[in-house]
Amino acid sequence: MTNYINHPRYGSEPILSGNRYTKQEIDNAFWWYKSVRYFPETAIPAVIEKQCDSLYPRQLYVDIEEQCVDCHRAFIFFAKEQQYWFEELKFWIDAHATKCFECRKKTRAINRLQTTYANLIIKEHITLEETQLLKSSAQQLFESGVIKKINKINAIRKM
Repeated sequence: MTNYINHPRYGSEPILSGNRYTKQEIDNAFWWYKSVRYFPETAIPAVIEKQCDSLYPRQLYVDIEEQCVDCHRAFIFFAKEQQYWFEELKFWIDAHATKCFECRKKTRAINRLQTTYANLIIKEHITLEETQLLKSSAQQLFESGVIKKINKINAIRKM
């Protein structure tokens, strides 16, 4: 059995739904399902009216095995997570998770750091507190490989 990365809300194992759908019903529920490894016993019905307009809406959601493009570990893109993405958040129906929860969280943190850094580096006058935040953001971005030039970091450290 594969060890899947834990998702804090949904866990690390397929979530059995109690519903029974045939492989054919699931394969026909969304065009993409024929090309992925999914867990048929996890299928839940979709509310198409809540999805964004699409030529091919998802009729069902099903737990899907994925491999993270960043860390390359296996994870599950849960049916309940898909339902939330497509019916509540209104994501584009052909979207799917390419990163595990942990790597998505890291990406969001880096994006927040980049925004903080970008907003502070362009300010003409910054406070002592903002200077410390700029230095910290720059250092973290350097350590994560986003900022690649040490001379940029050294210039910010001298502030």
